Amino acid sequence: MRQQSISQPSRRLPVLLWAMLLLFPLASFGLGQTRATAVPLILPSAVAYDAAGNLYIAETGNHVIRKVDTAGNITTIAGTGTQGFGGDGGPATAALLDSPQGLALGGSSLYIADTHNHRIRRLDLGTGTITTVAGTTAGFSGDNGPAVAAQLNLPTALALGTNNSLYIADTQNHRVRKVNLTTGTITTIAGNGRQGFSGDGGLAVSAAIDSPAGLAVDEEQNVYLADTHNHRVRRVDAATGLITTIAGSAAGFSGDNGPATAATLTLPHGLSIDGAGNIYLADTANHRIRRIDAVTGTMTTIAGNGTQNFSGDNNPATVANLDSPRAAEATDAGFVTLADTANQRVRQVDTQSPPEIHTIAGLSATAVSALTLTAPAAILYGSGELTATLASAAATGSITFTLLDPATANGATLETTPVAASTATFDTSALSVGSYSVLASYSGDEPSSQSQPLSFSIVPRPLVATPDPITLLYGQPIPTLTGTLSGDLPQDDANLTATFTAPVTTFAPVASYPITATLGGTAAKNYSFTAVPASVTIAPAPTIATLVPSATSVATGVPLTLTAAAVPTTAGSPTGTIMVKDGTATLFTATNPATYTTSTLAPGMHTLTTFYAGDRNFIASASNSLQITVVAAPPNAADFSFTSAGSASQTIPAGGTANFNFTMQIAGAALSSPITLAASGLPPLATASFNPAYLPPGATPASFTMTVSMPQTTTALDSSFEGPLMGLLLFPLAGLALRRRVRRSFASFVACAVIVSGLAFCCGCGDRMNTGGDSSTNPPTSYTITVTGTATTAAGGTIQRSTTVNLLVESAG
Repeated sequence: MRQQSISQPSRRLPVLLWAMLLLFPLASFGLGQTRATAVPLILPSAVAYDAAGNLYIAETGNHVIRKVDTAGNITTIAGTGTQGFGGDGGPATAALLDSPQGLALGGSSLYIADTHNHRIRRLDLGTGTITTVAGTTAGFSGDNGPAVAAQLNLPTALALGTNNSLYIADTQNHRVRKVNLTTGTITTIAGNGRQGFSGDGGLAVSAAIDSPAGLAVDEEQNVYLADTHNHRVRRVDAATGLITTIAGSAAGFSGDNGPATAATLTLPHGLSIDGAGNIYLADTANHRIRRIDAVTGTMTTIAGNGTQNFSGDNNPATVANLDSPRAAEATDAGFVTLADTANQRVRQVDTQSPPEIHTIAGLSATAVSALTLTAPAAILYGSGELTATLASAAATGSITFTLLDPATANGATLETTPVAASTATFDTSALSVGSYSVLASYSGDEPSSQSQPLSFSIVPRPLVATPDPITLLYGQPIPTLTGTLSGDLPQDDANLTATFTAPVTTFAPVASYPITATLGGTAAKNYSFTAVPASVTIAPAPTIATLVPSATSVATGVPLTLTAAAVPTTAGSPTGTIMVKDGTATLFTATNPATYTTSTLAPGMHTLTTFYAGDRNFIASASNSLQITVVAAPPNAADFSFTSAGSASQTIPAGGTANFNFTMQIAGAALSSPITLAASGLPPLATASFNPAYLPPGATPASFTMTVSMPQTTTALDSSFEGPLMGLLLFPLAGLALRRRVRRSFASFVACAVIVSGLAFCCGCGDRMNTGGDSSTNPPTSYTITVTGTATTAAGGTIQRSTTVNLLVESAG
C-alpha cells in the first residue's frame, strides 16, 4: 500500500533539505532569504510535501500557511497573519484565514482546512490564487449537493485519494465527509453525527465517532481516521463501507511492541501512510509519534519519551521531549516530519540507526535561549504581569505575546509591546481566572527569537459580601434585603451582582433568620466569595389591651358584660391568655379575646384592668383602668339601665360606620318622661345618631341602636376643608375687586369667583393628600364612647345612666 493523502517527494530531496538546514549558516542562503530555523512559529499543526520536496506548514496561531523550500528558506504563501475570512478569487497572500489546521497537496493544488472559518480552501500553487471548495458557515448541511453550499463545523484534517476525492475530518459534526472534486458534490462516508463510540463491524455511516482530527488514504482508497476523543484509529473499507478499529482501546499509554488494537492512545491526531503501508500517528496527549507495522500490526514509538517539554535535538528521537504533536508525515525516503505543535517547531526524524530528531522549522534552541518569559505560577486576578527578557542588551524592536491553546491548536495575539532595556511586559490584570500558556516572540534589529511557552494560572480574588442586618416586628412585611461588596475591582462594576435572601416571611415566628448572599454576573467566576454572617431578626410585636363594659354604672344584681381583648399593632392575631382584675383580685381568666358577664359585683366602685400575657410573637400589655359603679338601688325607686345587646367593641376604617345595639330595662317605679339619648367621647368629626331617637316611658324592656359615622380622615380639623374654606374667605375680596370695575360684565365676575374658589379647592385637595397615615405601619386608634340616657322621675328628679363601648378606628391609607 502507498499513502495517497499527499503527493510524495523524491527520496533525495528531504535528505538535501535536512543536510542544508543542519550544515549551512543563515548567511549562506544569500541576501533576502530567511532560514526556516530563524523564524518563530506559533502552533504549527499540519505539514505536507510537494513532489519537488518543498515543505508546507499550517501555522495555526499566526493564521498563515508557510512554505520551506529545498534550500531551507521560509516564506508565507497564504494569509496575512490577521485572523478573519476574505480574499477568495485573489492572491492567497492577501487573503484572511482563521486558525488553519489541515493540509493536503495534490499536483498544483494545496487544500487548506480553514478551521475556524468552517471552510476548505484551495491554493493554486501555479497562480497563487485562493478559492473556497467546501463549506459556508458553522453547521451541518448539504450532503449530496454542492460542497460550496454545504455547512461544516471546525474541519481539522484533510486527505486526498487517487480517485480525485478530497476527504474532510468534519470534527465538530463528528463525521468524515468526501468531496468529489470532479462534480463538486459532498457526501458523508463515516459518522452519524452523534458524538460517541459505536458501530465497529457495521456501516461507517451508521457508526458514532467523536471529534475526528486525522485522516489518511491508502492505495486501495481505504480511509483511516483518528477518532480523537475515542482514543482510537479506525478504518473505513473502500469496498464495503464497513468501519473497524485498527489501533487503540482507551485513553492512556501502553501497548508498544504489541498488537495495535490492544494499545492505548490519548487524543490521537494527524495520520499518514508510507509506501510500505505503515501507518504513522501523532499520539498527541502522550507526546509521542507512533507507528503501526503494515505486516504485523505491531505498535511502536518512533519519537518522544512521553515527557511534555522540548529537548533531544540531534539525539535519538525516542529520548527526545515533544509537546502535543499534531501531525506525523511519512515520506518515501524514510523520513517522518512532525508538527511539534506546542513546542512551536517542525521536527524531522531521520533514517539513521537509531533515528535522530532535528528541528527543521521554527527557532532553534539557541534562538529560544535568547528570550525568556517569566511570571509567578499563580497570579491574583486583576493584577500581575509577564516579563519577557532578551539576552541582548542592545536589542530594539518589539515582543509579541501570544496566548496558546495546544489542545485545539489555536493561538491569539494578546499584545505587541516595544522593547525597553531588553525587556517587555504584558499586564495580566484583564485575564479571567483560569490556566494559560503564553509564548513571547521577538522581532527587530537582532535575530528573531522565541521563548519557551510559559504556563501560569490566574487565581480568584477574595471578595467579601456584607449583608445589612435588619430587625422587624412580627407581622411587618419583609423588605428587599441589601448589603455591600468589598474587594471587587472597578472594571467589574457592571458585571458583578450580589443578591441577599433569607428564609423568612411576614408571619415567620419570632427568631433570627440567616441572610444568604449569592454572587452573580459574568465576572463572578473571577472571585472567591465569602459572606459576613448577618440575620433578619423578627421581634415580638406590641399589643393594645382593651376592656369594654356593657355599662359603667349598674344597679345591684343587674348583669354587667365585660369584653377584654389584646389588639395587635401589626398584622396577625395575638393568642394566649387574657385576664381581668378587679383591683388586685382576679375577676376572670380566658383565652384572648374574651367576654365575661357577672351580676354579683358588690355595691360600690370597682377598678377593672385587662392584662394580656403575650405569646411567642406578641408582647404582653395592660389596659387603662376602668371605673365601674355598682349602685344599691332603694326599694321601688325609679331607675333604668343599659346593656349592650351585641359587640361592645368594633373596628372600622376612616369613612366607615359602626352600629352598636343596646337593651334598656326599667327598675322600680315608673318614669314620668321619655329617656333621651346622647353620646360623648366620639372621634374628631364623627357623629352619632340613635334609632329610635328616644325611649318612651314605661316601655320595658326596650332596645335602640347607635350609629357612629366617621369622616374620611380622623384629623381634628380635616385639611380637606381648608381649600373650600379659603375659597369662601377669598370670595368677598374678589367681589371688592370686581366692584371697582363696574363696567365689566357680570359674566366676568362669575368667572373670577369660580377661578378663586377652584384654586382654593385645589389647594385644599393637595393638602389633603398628606393627612392620611400608612395603615400598614400605624396601629388603629382606640376611642371609648360613653352613651348616656336621661329621664325624669315622678317626683321630678333627674336620673342619668350610662354605659361605654369601644371603637377602634383604622388610620386613613
